[in-house]
Amino acid sequence: MSLYLTIFDGEEEITGWVFGRYSDLGCFRDTIAEVLKQDDYPILMQHSDSDGEWTPAELPGLRRELVAIGEHFKQLPPRSFQSAFEHTAEYRDKVGSLYDCFHNVDGENVFEALIALCDEGIRRLRPISFQ
Repeated sequence: MSLYLTIFDGEEEITGWVFGRYSDLGCFRDTIAEVLKQDDYPILMQHSDSDGEWTPAELPGLRRELVAIGEHFKQLPPRSFQSAFEHTAEYRDKVGSLYDCFHNVDGENVFEALIALCDEGIRRLRPISFQ
């Protein structure tokens, strides 16, 4: 099943994109837990993917977590994944770091795409919804 992250303003969708499968989000978080202390990133790591949304109040903290994790990942070597992020395997062919190994279905870097969603949600005071 695909995971779609979006921001709505009432009934109108403002922006959104397909992360990939729910298992891709799991792989992303599992990788973070392998190399960093997941307790340092509670908004990303402890949020259930079936919980529905990151609230506007959570978005500044989520953004800080993503930036911090991204900075760590930029210092780590790339890796391949078994049974995850298969939709973007071609983007990992010549990457320089673990940061560059995660892409959404459109080929956008997951860190950058999530940070952009946070920025939009913060600007509009709207949650990021899981669909």
